[in-house]
Amino acid sequence: MPQPVTITYTLHPTSSSGPEPSEPSSTTQQRALQNAIAGIRAHLPLRNLHWKSSTRTSLRTIQEVDVRLVELGEVSSVRDGVGSSVLEAPLVNLCLVVCEDAEVYKNQTRNFIRDWLSLLAARRTPHAPLIVLVNPSLDSGNAAGGSASGSGAATGKSVWGKDKGVLGKLKGDFNVGKRDRCVQLNLPAPGVHDPAAWPELINKLKESLVTAFDSAIIEREEEVKRGESQRLNVGWNFCTWFLLKESLAQSFESVNLPEDSLIIYEELEASFFQVLKEQNLSWFGIEKLGANHAGDDSLPILDTSVKPYRDMMKNSTISIFDFRIYLFARQGVLLGKLGRITEVAKRGQWFVASLTRRLREAEVSLAEHFIESWTYTACMDIVSKCDQWSQIDRPNGDYSGLVAYESARSELLDIARIQVERIGVSAGHLPPIYPFNPASSPYPSTAQELLFESSSNGLSDDEELALPPQHAQEERPVLSNEQIIEAQRDEGNCRALYLGLTRKTVKAYEACGKVNSVIRLKADLAALALYTKDWASAYDLSRSLARDCAELLTWEPVSKFALEGALRAHRELHKEKDEDWDNLALAYLRVCAVTTTFPRQSSADDQGDETQNSIEELERVIEGLRDSETEQDIEGHKAFSIRLESTDSVLEKGEQTYVQVEITNALTIPIYIDNVSLDFTDLHGEIISFINDEINLQPGVNTIKVYCSTSTQGLYTLQGANIVLGSISFIYNKAEELSRLKVRRHTDGVALDDDTKVVVEIRAGGIDMRNVRIGLRSLLAEVTCIVQDAQLEGRDTTVDGVSGLVAIGDLQSRENVTLSVPYSDVPQGEYASAQIILQYETEAGPREWIDTQTVFVGLPLTVNVQDFFRPDCLVSHFTIASDGKEYLRIGSVSLQPLADGGYTVDAALLRLQIGYRSLDEEVKRAVNDALRDSSRSQSSRLDGAVLQAIRSWPNNRSNWLAPYLLGEPLGGILRNSLTKHVAGLEGIDGLIQALNVPSDYIWRTLEIPVDIPQYRLLTSVRISPVTPLGQIYEGRAIPVTIRLATSYAWAGGAKNIAGSSDTKARRVVFDIHQTDDWLICGKKKGYYTADPATPEEQRITLIPLRAGQLFLPSVSIHLLPHSSASAPSNPTSNSHPQAHAHIRPNNQQGTPVLTHAQYQQDLICETYLENAAECITVLPAKKEVNAFVPIPVPMSHMNLHMGGAGGGLGINDGWDHERM
Repeated sequence: MPQPVTITYTLHPTSSSGPEPSEPSSTTQQRALQNAIAGIRAHLPLRNLHWKSSTRTSLRTIQEVDVRLVELGEVSSVRDGVGSSVLEAPLVNLCLVVCEDAEVYKNQTRNFIRDWLSLLAARRTPHAPLIVLVNPSLDSGNAAGGSASGSGAATGKSVWGKDKGVLGKLKGDFNVGKRDRCVQLNLPAPGVHDPAAWPELINKLKESLVTAFDSAIIEREEEVKRGESQRLNVGWNFCTWFLLKESLAQSFESVNLPEDSLIIYEELEASFFQVLKEQNLSWFGIEKLGANHAGDDSLPILDTSVKPYRDMMKNSTISIFDFRIYLFARQGVLLGKLGRITEVAKRGQWFVASLTRRLREAEVSLAEHFIESWTYTACMDIVSKCDQWSQIDRPNGDYSGLVAYESARSELLDIARIQVERIGVSAGHLPPIYPFNPASSPYPSTAQELLFESSSNGLSDDEELALPPQHAQEERPVLSNEQIIEAQRDEGNCRALYLGLTRKTVKAYEACGKVNSVIRLKADLAALALYTKDWASAYDLSRSLARDCAELLTWEPVSKFALEGALRAHRELHKEKDEDWDNLALAYLRVCAVTTTFPRQSSADDQGDETQNSIEELERVIEGLRDSETEQDIEGHKAFSIRLESTDSVLEKGEQTYVQVEITNALTIPIYIDNVSLDFTDLHGEIISFINDEINLQPGVNTIKVYCSTSTQGLYTLQGANIVLGSISFIYNKAEELSRLKVRRHTDGVALDDDTKVVVEIRAGGIDMRNVRIGLRSLLAEVTCIVQDAQLEGRDTTVDGVSGLVAIGDLQSRENVTLSVPYSDVPQGEYASAQIILQYETEAGPREWIDTQTVFVGLPLTVNVQDFFRPDCLVSHFTIASDGKEYLRIGSVSLQPLADGGYTVDAALLRLQIGYRSLDEEVKRAVNDALRDSSRSQSSRLDGAVLQAIRSWPNNRSNWLAPYLLGEPLGGILRNSLTKHVAGLEGIDGLIQALNVPSDYIWRTLEIPVDIPQYRLLTSVRISPVTPLGQIYEGRAIPVTIRLATSYAWAGGAKNIAGSSDTKARRVVFDIHQTDDWLICGKKKGYYTADPATPEEQRITLIPLRAGQLFLPSVSIHLLPHSSASAPSNPTSNSHPQAHAHIRPNNQQGTPVLTHAQYQQDLICETYLENAAECITVLPAKKEVNAFVPIPVPMSHMNLHMGGAGGGLGINDGWDHERM
């Protein structure tokens, strides 16, 4: 397709020019002209041309241009019709002349050149004439009789820098404007290589070529625009316009500008799709779609020479099929030249899919399997051409660096492989089951996508798609692709072609790292081996496929297929069921548990057969695992899942404890298991187990009981569960807790300043207990239980000096007693652990019970206090809050003095009493009391599951918290919650009524010691205007008086501290705080003596800075140290900052012990602004005002400028406002 640029040349004088030329001179001139032509040919092709077009923004660099240098007479002046390249006509015409004499130039040479220019103008094509004055070499001149002097004269310059001689005359006669058409060539002597002789001519030649090329391109672009503007006119032909615009692309390609050529073809493609959208295809052949000629399914799509595409477009006989192939081929070739191999492959995928969609709409008129054959040919041709282009820079065939291309290449190979698969399935050489694809379209029908044109885009039902009856009865065309024909004809050829292409695709996918696609292809290979009963290969391929799926943790349906194939091949090969078989079987159980679907949709019959085969295989696997002799522990297998149904165990008759668990069988068939066990541990490592044997697990959720023969109690954690099937143990690690509360806090009350105690509740069972003795030993080193001080409610206790146990006496059946044991020190955490030893005697003999319990020693609430001092009272604000873990109900709060009566400021201690209870305990107690109070006959009618659900219902706050906080009755909340999750609720009306009756709840009491703050010097501050205030405007000065009154009412014993009993010697500093509302003028900070008898007064001026309700500025008082009371030198160096009294927790458990901070040896100042709640109404300034502010400070002045609503405040101040 690319053609070289044509440059013509004309020589003067020729052998026939001149009336009587002298023989030696003519020979010399002819030799010089021939040498000049030979020299120009030696510098071809032209390189590094720079083209800057007026129609393009960027500069194009043409690396190399092939040039065909011919004589002018050899070029025809007739153009090759529509669509010819702009390079078909000569772009540059050279006229090489030898003339050393002015008279000869005037009489002969000038006339010759004029005739030459007239001949060029008659051709009417864009061109650039270039006149070359050839100066023969000196040796040639001497041989001619000494004409070198004339040559030297012809090449000189005038004093003005202009050429003189013949060159000057040439430029004067033939240059047009600033365009220089003339250049001279000083030929070197024969055999001499002179690099400086040719650059001027070659550069001029390149400049002329670029100029002519630019003119030709601009002219052709104008023709294209005119043609496109006439597209709505009658007679406009798309194919003709296509060829016209394509000539631009061919021209760009010929001068090695493939990017510009590619842009043209992309624009042409867009125009074609627009034509399809407009359904205007009258310029294509009678059979518009095409694809019905011999060889259409086997011709390469990236070779435009296999069909006369351009001739068919000129005659408007080309079909859509051929047109799109030609358009894609031209784009692909250009992309290949640019080295964009990956883009060729990706565009090839899109093109094949798009054209296949179009062909599918007219499939009845095509050869059988034409679409598969053409798709196969197209994909393989694209891969072949791309491989060739890639090997240009990689002769060793290593594509490792072309990952992106290898990805697209592998997808093309996969598409071609799928076509062979469809043909094989259709011919019966491959089975029509998973994973093989049926002989149908791989592309879903989506009429909305323009890229995959549907019948609404260019092809209507009344055209070729709605074939007439006589055409439908004609014999369909036949295929021409020999590989596909052989694959259809012979089963061996089909499978060989399919296997070879599949393995090639696998290598391509592996090279680019597409492991998921590799798995899909390996599934095809394994399926083919299973179908052909090549059991050895099927076993190896299926195992490898299953291993790959397991490593990726994906493709569960494919993994199931692979494992089924491996198990089947293992059975057909009569292999022993060793450990490898066990691993395959366990993996098959896992995939059967996680998936119940098949990899693709199939018919109901096929799906039923596949389901039945899977069930039979699953039954064989389970029986094989049951009979296996290899012991294995499998952790976390997906076939089963187990969880506790409740957090409380139940005591059955026979003194066995059981707990209900839910075991989910994720398989589709029942499984008879040998054993189920659950292991629990407490905080000290004691292990108990709940076991049940021989259970038949149905598919889905199974609720069973597991039993424990160990008699114990406490807080246990479920550590693991074990399901045994033959010699296989399925182990599950669990973290759910089974809690049984046996150690709790005292219910009457807690006083933080009393001794700390732990309460042990002893509840007798169904038999009488005699001579009961109990011991309590702390398991924490920092906590010691004081057993000798233990107290028993209503009984006397003694401590055995030998064993150290507390003797309680006899307990009747169902009798409860509580023992209070003091302990010393505080644990580091919120929990304390203790070992309980209980010894007693029964009719059967002595018994001993040992247990470890954990008790929470913290408090569920926090208390904070903030004090506000007044001259005659103290206001304390207490904040009571939960610790964030429990919901509490506060019953009462009181602040009481000690039992001996009142208090004094010098030494005061109060007690804060808080009555509270936990909502969790409140709800649990209400439910337990309701179950106890309801009649026995009514409770017996309740199902065991219902009773268990009622007992466990309070443990989940989400069941009752929100409605209970809103005041709904507890019985209604229980009924609504159970109705959603539990069936069989008949007979619980009595229980619901009992829940709605208020219970006698137990209130817990917390007593906190509260001390009264002391060592406080209270200053009462009042800010008052000097004169009565009228209307106050923004920017107006307000003189005010600050009155500071001191009170020692809260000083306690601190009045005489610091070695002086005279309180008048105590000096303080006041500080008026600057705010954004007021400008404070005057003494904002100063010292004075704090004398209760003589209040301090200060005068300042306040200037409101904005309008509105403004609060007065605040004032703070600080105490000066005694060392500086007489002569303070630094008013800001107050070593006693203001302290704020508060009550806060001070132990590691966060227990709210309310104590004030460590008091300083001196007083702490408290400030009370008497009129803090008062505000002053300030009106906006009506206009700009100037105000003089009277300030009683010497040498001070201030000019205050206040604007209106849009103005601002300006202050000119000659002194420091902060200075006192």
